[in-house]
Amino acid sequence: MVNAVLFDLANTLLNFRELRLKPLFAEGAKDSYRHLQTLGLALPDFKRYSKAHLRAFQRRFLWSRICRRDFDAMEVMVEVLKRLNIQVPNREYSTLAWMWYGPAARRSHVDRGTSEVLGNLRRQGIKLAIISNTLAPACCLDRHLKDEGLLEYFPVRIYSSTTRYRKPHREIFRMALEELRVQPEEAVFVGDLLKIDIRGAQRAGMTAIWKPADNQCAVGIDGSVADHVIRHIADLQSILPEFGVREWAVA
Repeated sequence: MVNAVLFDLANTLLNFRELRLKPLFAEGAKDSYRHLQTLGLALPDFKRYSKAHLRAFQRRFLWSRICRRDFDAMEVMVEVLKRLNIQVPNREYSTLAWMWYGPAARRSHVDRGTSEVLGNLRRQGIKLAIISNTLAPACCLDRHLKDEGLLEYFPVRIYSSTTRYRKPHREIFRMALEELRVQPEEAVFVGDLLKIDIRGAQRAGMTAIWKPADNQCAVGIDGSVADHVIRHIADLQSILPEFGVREWAVA
Protein backbone atom coordinates (compact mmCIF):
# COMPACT_ATOMS: atom_id res chain seq x y z
CA MET A 1 0.00 0.00 0.00
CA VAL A 2 1.39 3.42 -0.99
CA ASN A 3 1.14 6.07 1.70
CA ALA A 4 3.46 8.67 0.14
CA VAL A 5 4.53 9.91 -3.29
CA LEU A 6 7.75 11.88 -3.51
CA PHE A 7 8.85 13.90 -6.53
CA ASP A 8 11.99 15.28 -8.06
CA LEU A 9 11.61 18.95 -9.02
CA ALA A 10 13.42 19.98 -12.23
CA ASN A 11 12.06 18.24 -15.33
CA THR A 12 9.64 16.25 -13.20
CA LEU A 13 7.24 18.71 -11.55
CA LEU A 14 8.71 21.79 -13.23
CA ASN A 15 9.70 21.17 -16.84
CA PHE A 16 12.46 23.43 -18.13
CA ARG A 17 13.22 24.13 -21.74
CA GLU A 18 16.86 23.72 -22.67
CA LEU A 19 18.78 25.84 -20.19
CA ARG A 20 22.05 27.31 -21.42
CA LEU A 21 24.05 28.70 -18.56
CA LYS A 22 25.70 31.61 -20.38
CA PRO A 23 22.49 33.42 -21.45
CA LEU A 24 20.82 32.56 -18.13
CA PHE A 25 23.69 34.13 -16.22
CA ALA A 26 23.70 37.19 -18.47
CA GLU A 27 19.96 37.74 -17.94
CA GLY A 28 20.22 37.21 -14.20
CA ALA A 29 23.13 39.63 -13.90
CA LYS A 30 21.23 42.33 -15.81
CA ASP A 31 17.98 41.83 -13.90
CA SER A 32 19.67 41.84 -10.50
CA TYR A 33 21.79 44.89 -11.35
CA ARG A 34 18.69 46.82 -12.47
CA HIS A 35 16.95 45.91 -9.22
CA LEU A 36 19.89 47.24 -7.23
CA GLN A 37 19.74 50.45 -9.25
CA THR A 38 16.09 50.92 -8.26
CA LEU A 39 17.18 50.80 -4.61
CA GLY A 40 19.41 53.79 -5.18
CA LEU A 41 22.56 52.01 -3.97
CA ALA A 42 26.13 52.88 -4.85
CA LEU A 43 27.21 50.27 -7.39
CA PRO A 44 30.37 49.33 -9.28
CA ASP A 45 30.13 49.29 -13.07
CA PHE A 46 28.12 46.40 -14.50
CA LYS A 47 31.14 44.59 -15.97
CA ARG A 48 32.84 44.38 -12.59
CA TYR A 49 29.58 43.37 -10.90
CA SER A 50 28.90 40.57 -13.39
CA LYS A 51 32.46 39.26 -13.45
CA ALA A 52 32.67 39.12 -9.66
CA HIS A 53 29.53 36.99 -9.47
CA LEU A 54 30.67 34.70 -12.28
CA ARG A 55 34.08 34.03 -10.75
CA ALA A 56 32.64 33.42 -7.29
CA PHE A 57 30.06 31.01 -8.66
CA GLN A 58 32.66 29.15 -10.72
CA ARG A 59 34.90 28.71 -7.68
CA ARG A 60 32.04 27.43 -5.53
CA PHE A 61 30.86 25.14 -8.32
CA LEU A 62 34.32 23.57 -8.58
CA TRP A 63 34.30 23.04 -4.82
CA SER A 64 30.88 21.44 -5.17
CA ARG A 65 32.03 18.94 -7.78
CA ILE A 66 35.10 17.99 -5.74
CA CYS A 67 33.20 17.60 -2.46
CA ARG A 68 30.07 16.15 -4.07
CA ARG A 69 27.93 18.59 -2.12
CA ASP A 70 25.61 21.28 -3.39
CA PHE A 71 25.57 24.85 -2.13
CA ASP A 72 23.09 27.69 -1.79
CA ALA A 73 23.60 30.21 -4.59
CA MET A 74 22.19 32.95 -2.36
CA GLU A 75 25.17 32.57 -0.04
CA VAL A 76 27.49 33.20 -2.97
CA MET A 77 25.44 36.22 -4.02
CA VAL A 78 25.59 37.73 -0.52
CA GLU A 79 29.36 37.16 -0.29
CA VAL A 80 29.92 38.96 -3.58
CA LEU A 81 27.70 41.89 -2.61
CA LYS A 82 29.66 42.35 0.61
CA ARG A 83 32.98 42.03 -1.21
CA LEU A 84 31.86 44.75 -3.63
CA ASN A 85 30.69 46.86 -0.67
CA ILE A 86 27.12 47.02 -1.98
CA GLN A 87 25.00 47.83 1.05
CA VAL A 88 21.90 45.74 0.38
CA PRO A 89 19.25 45.56 3.14
CA ASN A 90 18.79 41.98 4.33
CA ARG A 91 15.09 42.11 3.42
CA GLU A 92 16.07 42.49 -0.25
CA TYR A 93 18.14 39.31 -0.49
CA SER A 94 15.27 37.00 -1.45
CA THR A 95 14.02 39.45 -4.10
CA LEU A 96 17.50 39.84 -5.51
CA ALA A 97 17.97 36.04 -5.57
CA TRP A 98 14.75 35.81 -7.58
CA MET A 99 16.20 38.23 -10.11
CA TRP A 100 18.96 35.70 -10.72
CA TYR A 101 16.57 32.70 -10.75
CA GLY A 102 13.84 34.36 -12.81
CA PRO A 103 15.33 33.62 -16.27
CA ALA A 104 15.12 29.89 -15.55
CA ALA A 105 11.57 30.20 -14.18
CA ARG A 106 10.49 31.96 -17.37
CA ARG A 107 11.68 28.95 -19.35
CA SER A 108 9.57 26.42 -17.46
CA HIS A 109 6.11 24.89 -17.61
CA VAL A 110 4.03 22.37 -15.65
CA ASP A 111 2.40 19.28 -17.14
CA ARG A 112 -1.31 19.68 -17.75
CA GLY A 113 -3.30 17.97 -15.01
CA THR A 114 -0.53 18.11 -12.40
CA SER A 115 -2.59 20.06 -9.84
CA GLU A 116 -5.52 17.70 -10.29
CA VAL A 117 -3.32 14.66 -9.66
CA LEU A 118 -1.76 16.18 -6.56
CA GLY A 119 -5.16 17.25 -5.26
CA ASN A 120 -6.58 13.77 -5.71
CA LEU A 121 -3.62 12.20 -3.93
CA ARG A 122 -3.94 14.61 -1.03
CA ARG A 123 -7.68 13.98 -0.69
CA GLN A 124 -6.92 10.26 -0.40
CA GLY A 125 -4.53 10.91 2.45
CA ILE A 126 -1.40 10.27 0.39
CA LYS A 127 1.54 12.26 1.77
CA LEU A 128 3.54 14.33 -0.72
CA ALA A 129 7.12 15.58 -0.73
CA ILE A 130 9.85 16.96 -2.97
CA ILE A 131 13.51 15.92 -3.01
CA SER A 132 15.62 18.05 -5.33
CA ASN A 133 19.31 18.34 -6.17
CA THR A 134 19.71 22.06 -6.69
CA LEU A 135 21.91 25.09 -6.21
CA ALA A 136 18.93 27.44 -6.23
CA PRO A 137 17.90 29.08 -2.93
CA ALA A 138 14.91 27.51 -1.22
CA CYS A 139 13.03 30.82 -1.28
CA CYS A 140 13.24 30.91 -5.09
CA LEU A 141 12.10 27.32 -5.54
CA ASP A 142 9.23 27.84 -3.11
CA ARG A 143 8.18 31.01 -4.95
CA HIS A 144 8.30 29.19 -8.29
CA LEU A 145 6.15 26.38 -6.93
CA LYS A 146 3.72 28.91 -5.46
CA ASP A 147 3.45 30.78 -8.76
CA GLU A 148 2.56 27.49 -10.45
CA GLY A 149 -0.04 26.65 -7.79
CA LEU A 150 1.91 23.65 -6.48
CA LEU A 151 3.49 24.76 -3.21
CA GLU A 152 0.43 24.01 -1.08
CA TYR A 153 0.67 20.30 -1.88
CA PHE A 154 4.19 19.86 -0.52
CA PRO A 155 4.65 20.49 3.21
CA VAL A 156 7.91 18.52 3.00
CA ARG A 157 10.56 19.87 0.63
CA ILE A 158 14.16 18.70 0.82
CA TYR A 159 16.57 20.81 -1.23
CA SER A 160 20.19 19.71 -1.49
CA SER A 161 21.25 23.37 -1.39
CA THR A 162 20.26 23.42 2.28
CA THR A 163 21.57 20.00 3.38
CA ARG A 164 24.89 18.17 3.13
CA TYR A 165 23.40 15.34 1.09
CA ARG A 166 22.31 15.04 -2.53
CA LYS A 167 20.69 12.29 -4.53
CA PRO A 168 21.46 9.41 -5.03
CA HIS A 169 22.69 9.31 -1.39
CA ARG A 170 20.30 7.25 0.71
CA GLU A 171 20.35 9.82 3.50
CA ILE A 172 18.49 12.53 1.58
CA PHE A 173 15.70 10.05 0.81
CA ARG A 174 15.69 8.91 4.44
CA MET A 175 15.35 12.52 5.62
CA ALA A 176 12.20 13.01 3.55
CA LEU A 177 10.68 9.69 4.57
CA GLU A 178 11.35 10.47 8.22
CA GLU A 179 9.58 13.82 7.94
CA LEU A 180 6.64 12.11 6.23
CA ARG A 181 6.69 9.32 8.84
CA VAL A 182 6.46 6.55 6.27
CA GLN A 183 8.59 3.50 5.56
CA PRO A 184 10.47 3.17 2.23
CA GLU A 185 8.27 0.28 1.07
CA GLU A 186 5.22 2.54 1.52
CA ALA A 187 6.62 5.24 -0.78
CA VAL A 188 6.93 5.92 -4.50
CA PHE A 189 9.48 8.29 -6.00
CA VAL A 190 9.01 10.02 -9.37
CA GLY A 191 12.04 11.49 -11.14
CA ASP A 192 13.69 12.10 -14.49
CA LEU A 193 17.28 10.90 -13.99
CA LEU A 194 17.98 7.18 -13.97
CA LYS A 195 21.25 7.11 -12.04
CA ILE A 196 20.33 9.80 -9.54
CA ASP A 197 16.56 9.56 -9.07
CA ILE A 198 15.58 6.04 -10.03
CA ARG A 199 18.59 4.10 -8.79
CA GLY A 200 18.82 6.29 -5.69
CA ALA A 201 15.17 5.73 -4.77
CA GLN A 202 15.41 2.00 -5.39
CA ARG A 203 18.50 1.70 -3.22
CA ALA A 204 16.60 3.54 -0.51
CA GLY A 205 13.91 0.82 -0.72
CA MET A 206 11.30 2.80 -2.65
CA THR A 207 9.35 2.07 -5.81
CA ALA A 208 10.71 4.30 -8.59
CA ILE A 209 8.76 5.80 -11.48
CA TRP A 210 10.75 7.31 -14.33
CA LYS A 211 9.49 10.40 -16.13
CA PRO A 212 12.13 10.81 -18.85
CA ALA A 213 12.72 14.05 -20.67
CA ASP A 214 11.53 14.21 -24.27
CA ASN A 215 14.97 13.38 -25.63
CA GLN A 216 15.43 10.32 -23.44
CA CYS A 217 14.43 6.75 -24.22
CA ALA A 218 13.15 4.28 -21.65
CA VAL A 219 16.30 2.16 -21.37
CA GLY A 220 18.08 1.42 -18.10
CA ILE A 221 21.63 2.54 -17.42
CA ASP A 222 24.17 0.28 -15.71
CA GLY A 223 21.46 -2.23 -14.92
CA SER A 224 19.16 0.37 -13.34
CA VAL A 225 15.59 -0.14 -14.55
CA ALA A 226 12.62 1.89 -13.39
CA ASP A 227 9.64 0.09 -11.92
CA HIS A 228 7.36 2.12 -14.21
CA VAL A 229 7.71 4.77 -16.90
CA ILE A 230 5.43 7.75 -17.49
CA ARG A 231 5.55 10.72 -19.85
CA HIS A 232 3.41 13.16 -17.87
CA ILE A 233 2.45 13.52 -14.22
CA ALA A 234 -1.18 12.80 -15.14
CA ASP A 235 -0.07 9.31 -16.24
CA LEU A 236 0.24 8.40 -12.56
CA GLN A 237 -3.52 7.81 -12.57
CA SER A 238 -2.96 4.59 -14.54
CA ILE A 239 -0.11 3.30 -12.33
CA LEU A 240 -0.80 4.11 -8.69
CA PRO A 241 -3.98 1.98 -8.45
CA GLU A 242 -1.59 -1.00 -8.56
CA PHE A 243 -0.40 0.12 -5.14
CA GLY A 244 -3.81 0.59 -3.57
CA VAL A 245 -4.46 4.19 -4.59
CA ARG A 246 -8.03 4.70 -5.81
CA GLU A 247 -8.54 5.58 -9.46
CA TRP A 248 -9.59 9.10 -10.35
CA ALA A 249 -10.46 11.22 -13.33
CA VAL A 250 -8.14 14.02 -14.44
CA ALA A 251 -9.59 16.92 -16.40
